[in-house]
Amino acid sequence: MTDRSGRIAGQGSVGPAADLPATVGRAADSSEPAPPGVRGVLAVLREPYWLRMGLLVVALSSAFVLLGRWQWGRHEDKVARARLIDSSYDAPPVPLAQLLQAATGPLPAAAQWRPVRERGRYLPAGAVDVRNRPDSAGEYGYEVVVPFQVDGGPVLLVDRGWIPNGASGARPDAVPAPPSGEVTVVARLRPAEPPSGRPSPPGQAERIDVPRITAALGQPAVTGAYAVLAREDPTPAVAPALLPRPDEDLGPHLAYAIQWWAGAITVYVLLVVYARKEAWRRAGLVGPAAVPPTRRSRRRELSDEEWEDLADEAVHARARQPVVGGRPGVDDHEPDAGPQRHVDQ
Repeated sequence: MTDRSGRIAGQGSVGPAADLPATVGRAADSSEPAPPGVRGVLAVLREPYWLRMGLLVVALSSAFVLLGRWQWGRHEDKVARARLIDSSYDAPPVPLAQLLQAATGPLPAAAQWRPVRERGRYLPAGAVDVRNRPDSAGEYGYEVVVPFQVDGGPVLLVDRGWIPNGASGARPDAVPAPPSGEVTVVARLRPAEPPSGRPSPPGQAERIDVPRITAALGQPAVTGAYAVLAREDPTPAVAPALLPRPDEDLGPHLAYAIQWWAGAITVYVLLVVYARKEAWRRAGLVGPAAVPPTRRSRRRELSDEEWEDLADEAVHARARQPVVGGRPGVDDHEPDAGPQRHVDQ
């Protein structure tokens, strides 16, 4: 009789399992856990926790879409502004009345940055220095705004250019005077700036608030626009620095819009990816890489009859070998024995 360890009653021990044929004990291929499919992922997403995550993803995606539209709107505004500057800035100058039908009306959008040519005289008594204005290098100073009386027409505020801050910082050290007498100016129209509401020292202003500045003149004036000086004749010996061409850079708004919209899609992708990982975890798989590329066989448990047959084969194999001192020996009469010692030794 034999037991599962391979021992036979009344005889010596049988060799270890390593002495058995390598193919013995191998069973047919067994099935691995099936990876969860779409239904498994959907089952995870229907659970309360994942439903809450889904609502959060929807909220985030909606916010990203709105932020993308906001950045797209800013990009469109920059594009429209650049096109307007390109079409108007270098246009030939025309009389003021051709672009502005009513002196008290707003400046039409198509007339912005359009040059006008008028002849008249400056009114230096009504000049205002506009505070906290940067130049092209980013240094803050003042813009000198002087009323200009158009011959036979209304008063038009003319921004003659930029001057630096004074030593005290509270006022400029010197303000160049405009030419006296009859002057011909070429200037580009700009819409009036909104009022600031902050108090300013006498002779200064925070914004080019055209209605407030012209109200002190007591004369008919253009109230919806002012003009940025391009040139004047005669040209004075000392004058403020002319304002540079406006910046037409579109900025990063288009790239920001694309990033926000890409984020609106990405949050949905991440939700599905993590739900799929959770489904794999519940199936006992870490991830797709844990599934073997081929099916593998596993060793099965042998029955009692198979263990007895294997033990008998091992005993018979050992019985056919010479034994010396309980161990297999070698008979030197065998042709292949070689120079080994005799069994009697």
